[in-house]
Amino acid sequence: MRGVAMPENSAQSPRELIEQLYHFLTAPSVDVFVSHLAPDVVFEIPFAVPDLPERMEGREAVREHLAQRWSRMHEIRIHGVYPTIHATTDPEVFVVENEIDATREGERSRHRTSVAVLRIRDGKVVEFRDYMNTARYVRAN
Repeated sequence: MRGVAMPENSAQSPRELIEQLYHFLTAPSVDVFVSHLAPDVVFEIPFAVPDLPERMEGREAVREHLAQRWSRMHEIRIHGVYPTIHATTDPEVFVVENEIDATREGERSRHRTSVAVLRIRDGKVVEFRDYMNTARYVRAN
């Protein structure tokens, strides 16, 4: 894609890949985000809000979902994304506690937290389960 520097993540450790993935959430770019995903990724939101999918299979399905969702975020300014990455006994699986500081236009700053479980294989995310606080999301919208 022109104008977007795609990250090179093939030689990174799984932890570095996750750090980079979350770093790019400060200025969300769908193309950059999905460049970290395997073509056959499974992306799940177990506590999805109504009208949003609980499960997506494949990078293109995730791209389509995020493009639609992030296109409505123009009034939200993200000030910082602060992931804490925890390794597990499985070398492919990581738990990420994430904090986001953001401001919606005309409102006070908001602090969001979520937990995600990621499986990294061959330099790409093959499974991503996002346990975000969807009840708070519904109240905010």
